[in-house]
Amino acid sequence: MGQHFLLSAKARTLSVLEVARMSDDEAYAVFKEMRFAENGGEPFCPRCGCDAIYTYKVRREFKCKACDHRFTLTSGTLFRGRKMAIKDILVAILLFVNGVNGNAALRLSRDLGCAYKTAFVLLAKLRRAQMAMQIQYQLTGEVDIDGLWIGGYIRQENMVVDRESDGRKQFSGKRRSIVTMRERRPGGRSRAVVVANEKAAVDIIKKVVAQSAHIITDEQPAFSKLHLHFEEHSTVNHSLGLVVGGVHTNPVESQHTRIRRGERGVYLHISGNHAQRFAHEFSWRDDFRRLSNGQQFRKLLGSAATISPDLELAGYWQKRPKSVRDLNRRRALKVRTQKARGAKPKPISYTARATV
Repeated sequence: MGQHFLLSAKARTLSVLEVARMSDDEAYAVFKEMRFAENGGEPFCPRCGCDAIYTYKVRREFKCKACDHRFTLTSGTLFRGRKMAIKDILVAILLFVNGVNGNAALRLSRDLGCAYKTAFVLLAKLRRAQMAMQIQYQLTGEVDIDGLWIGGYIRQENMVVDRESDGRKQFSGKRRSIVTMRERRPGGRSRAVVVANEKAAVDIIKKVVAQSAHIITDEQPAFSKLHLHFEEHSTVNHSLGLVVGGVHTNPVESQHTRIRRGERGVYLHISGNHAQRFAHEFSWRDDFRRLSNGQQFRKLLGSAATISPDLELAGYWQKRPKSVRDLNRRRALKVRTQKARGAKPKPISYTARATV
């Protein structure tokens, strides 16, 4: 019997001790290399793109010779306005990727010796970086699609006489469905979306999956008309077995198993308000499960160091900055105008914008 990849030496190429033993200068150099990877690790102006830069070593600050714009290593990234040391951020990223089924904010706060709120926002930013890596791909070829229910379970009373139901599980309106689309090929990518039910995911599936793809689903009524949009559509009747006539959705079922392990064994509860962040995280972990932890570390750090700040996380636990409040007002006014004109308001989304 072959050895599992996670048990092999190839899966562990970077240890927490190696990062923790770095000096501040070494950690700064690692972050700088990933932040300015497009220019070989040499700084360039995020405003005009000029690579003629003055460096202030004492204050660790840069100044553009062309436009006189001053910026730091984390300016314009997810870690803008950070208070945590660069080395601590690197340790946090490695601890996060080392958790095969996830890493809870409470545990990370204990490992780093920081407040729970700090760890919570830091993990939310890392999931934002994972999302930026997931949304840029359109799925092609053979694509497995299936849904998974999370949350919304109503706990029964301990005494049988106090129970209002007949013993079957009861659910509230907070119940959500994670619909996962996964390419069936070596190195294939996946996308996961959180919706109220599987029927609500049909329009998203049509956008995420190429029309020329061959999709494989179960006999869920919500997916019954997808054959009209895609080139080929195969279904499996799970009431007869996991594999019927050679058709199955086992790859996406295994990905849902990872979500279950993370929900019940690591996070214990996934709130509906943050379910989409966790969906992106589990999708990212499954896509890069065959990479070493060192490669995962560099991929996640590279994404976090090059995408713009998340306005939703700006001042998350404090009063929102005026710029964010004004932005929300403008969006609310736009939605009101669209309703007045009889148009359907477009959903508000935060998309990743690469810093150039």
